[in-house]
Parts: sequence; C-alpha cells; structure tokens
Amino acid sequence: MIDVTLEKPGEHHFVRSVDEAGIRIGQAVYTAPIILTPDQVLDGWGPARLDRVGLEHLETLFALEPEVALLGTGATQGFLSKELMIEVIRRGIGLEVMTTDAACRTFNILASDGRKVVAGLLPMAEHP
Repeated sequence: MIDVTLEKPGEHHFVRSVDEAGIRIGQAVYTAPIILTPDQVLDGWGPARLDRVGLEHLETLFALEPEVALLGTGATQGFLSKELMIEVIRRGIGLEVMTTDAACRTFNILASDGRKVVAGLLPMAEHP
C-alpha cells in the first residue's frame, strides 16, 4: 500500500492511500475508475485500462472545467494514443498523464493549494 498523505486535508476530498486493493478517500475504497475533484467523487467512470480510454471519457473530465486535469494510468506509466493527445492539444486543454499513485499525490497537493483540479483515476490492479 502506498500512503499518499502525511497531513490532514482541508475541506476537500483527499486520497488517503492507493494500492491494488483500491483508492481510499476518507473511509471509502474505490476499485473501479473514478473521477475525483476537491468536492466530489464520481464512481464508475471509464474503462479500467488505459488502452480503452477514449475521447468520450476525457470529455467527462474536461466538462468539469478544471484548471488542471490529471489522468492516473494504473500501476504503470502509460500514454494516450497520438490521436487523443492531438485532440487534447487542439482544444488547448492541459492534461498530465502519470501513474495512479503519482496522480493521487499530485491531486492532494493541488487540492490543498485550492486549485481546481480534476483527476481521472484508473485502478492500480490489472483488469482484463
């Protein structure tokens, strides 16, 4: 288990830990893909594998009008297809793609700083 916080959160959602068992936010543990913002958790977002993430999944993130958008790719670093990245860049949207544990740490820092951050988080465990 990776403990991603060493301090107490403010008045926002905060990732407590992340591992193959799930992402712990408060007392809840999420095992499926989620969207996380400082004030909401949207369960059941998108596919569980990066190679199945499409523009429609990213649109859900972007519709929340974040200042910063994060995409957690699971236990290993992955990248979006060239076509998806071209579409993201064409729209002028900032999207940082990293492992899910790194995205959770980054989310906590940005949310603590009062930034309008949205994270699409894929599970750490591999799913078919």
